[in-house]
Parts: sequence; C-alpha cells; structure tokens
Amino acid sequence: MSSGLAGKSVLVTGGSGSIGSEIVVQALRQDVRRVVVFSRDEVKHFMMRKRFSDERLQTIVGDVRDIRSTEQIFVNFDIDIIYHAAAMKHVVMCEDFPMESVHTNVVGTQNIVDLALKYRVPRMIAISTDKAAYPTNVMGACKFIAERMATNANRLSKEGQVFSCVRFGNVANSRGSVIPVFIEDLLNRRPLQVSDPAVTRFTMEIHEAVALVIKATELARGGETFILKMKAFRLGDLVEVMTKRIAPKLSIPEGNVESMMTGLVAGEKLHEDLINDTESTRLYELEDMYALLPAGYPTGSPMTAHKASLRRYNSSDAELISPDELENIVLKYVQTRPEAA
Repeated sequence: MSSGLAGKSVLVTGGSGSIGSEIVVQALRQDVRRVVVFSRDEVKHFMMRKRFSDERLQTIVGDVRDIRSTEQIFVNFDIDIIYHAAAMKHVVMCEDFPMESVHTNVVGTQNIVDLALKYRVPRMIAISTDKAAYPTNVMGACKFIAERMATNANRLSKEGQVFSCVRFGNVANSRGSVIPVFIEDLLNRRPLQVSDPAVTRFTMEIHEAVALVIKATELARGGETFILKMKAFRLGDLVEVMTKRIAPKLSIPEGNVESMMTGLVAGEKLHEDLINDTESTRLYELEDMYALLPAGYPTGSPMTAHKASLRRYNSSDAELISPDELENIVLKYVQTRPEAA
C-alpha cells in the first residue's frame, strides 16, 4: 500500500490504545522516519517497547490534557503528521464523569490543535465517532466539538498545513467494546448483559479502519470529515452467535449461557447515525468512504468528483454483517486476547 508516510515523523496521541496501536503498526510498515507514541498508560508503553524492536519507535508517557508536558514532544521532535486518537470513548464512563470527558476530548484536542498550529505541523487527522453526528450523550457532544476544533483550525493554519477528521463507528474487538465484554462474561459464567436485541451498531475491524484513516491522510486538503463506509451488526444476532457458535467452542454448553435484558443505559441510542441532516448536502462519495466538505473547498480535488445522493446513514439501514462474519470476528478476538497467548 502506497502512502504519504514515507520519510515522515508521525505522532500518535493515545498511541497505546486499540486504534492508536494499530496506527503505530501500520505506520511502522511504511518507510517512516519516526513514530512517537504519546499516552498516559505507562504499562502499555512498557509492553509496546517489548512488542516492537524498532528503533524508529519512541514512547512518551504523558497526557494531552497537560499542554506543558505535551509541548515537549514538539520541542524535541520535528513532527510531520499527527494522528489524534487520545480520547475518553466509553459512553457510560463519559456520562458518569462528564468533566473528565471534557478535559480529555475537548481540552486535550484543543491543546493538540494549538501546538500543531504553533509548531506548523503539516498534517493533523483527528479520530472521531458516529456519536458526533447527532450528539445525545456526553461523549458524542465532546467529539462534535473536537471535530469543529480540528476542522476550524484550517482558518488559522499557515500555508501547507492541513487539519481533517475521520469519523467511524464501533471498532470490533477494541478494548471495552461489546465482543470482549461478552467473551469475559462467557468465560466467567456470567449472564450476557443485553441492552436491547434490536440495537444496531456500525462496525469494522481495527486494521480496516486504520487503513482507511491512513488513506484519508493522503486525500485530505483541509477541513474534511471523512466518514468510513461500514456494515452494521444487530445486537441480538451477536448474542445468538455467542450462544450457539462461540460458547461451544469455549467448552460451554449452549444451554448454560444466560442473557439478561438491561435496557438502554443513559446516553445510549437504539441506532447510530454517521451523518446528520445538514451534512448530507455537502457529502461526496469515494470508493470506500464519504467526505464532508467545507464551504469554499478547492476545485479539482478527488472529493469533488462524485456528489453523494445519500440523505441518511443510519445503522438500522446499513448492510448487516452475516452470522459467519460475526463468528470470524469473535474468534479472532478469542485467539489473540492476552490470556490466550
């Protein structure tokens, strides 16, 4: 895969998390000059250093909420590309601790934007979520603001600087997502806690999501929000796969698997949207993603070639992942979870 990463110095905030660490993996496969991982989990940094024996990797413990420590990265390294993946991303935790979400997802993003502007970093891509389209919970509201901070930075940027976003849904098998939670419940003989079997969620695998993030980096001209094309899954289908296909593979009889209906938690939606009504009028389509373009977008860009006819992009309308695909995704997690190593 060709990319614009060759010879570049890349900063990945939240680089020890699910998305961030996969960005690191794919960046190191390119002919990058350096990858700097910045996050606050020192144990994950230690494990990452053991995982990668690559002199191009630098790991720095710190917090995007602290602009003084964050600025030292820009003082010590000449950064070409920022992937801003640091975030509080668990809906329930953000609801319970809204100011913590604001400090990380809003203030932290503004700190990175301000430093990127100050040190004239050529390119910044902020990682966002479908929950920013119609924000009805704390996490979505914070990510909505973070998207605006990133795209509005283009008004203040110097020549050659580009600020854009990538928005996607749930990343299958990422830390804290439903599949790892269900697997732990199965293994510990706990009932599967199901909010509503009718719930649908956009999803894609981590390596697919990151490959498209890197592709968006190449396409970005400034101010776009790239929206990845995704299938969706129905929660009830996942429960059935867990019960009838996965549990027996874990030596758990199907009849021993229980489910507990909990109802939607605070801030949780039945279905998710990837665009809202006002965004549909400026939506353009590429092969594997859409792009929301800002006003005054330069002509001749690849994004201006095909105006999308899409007026709604809701997980209840999206193509559903088949039971076979769901099973394969779950089995990948089972085979690679730390306890299975």
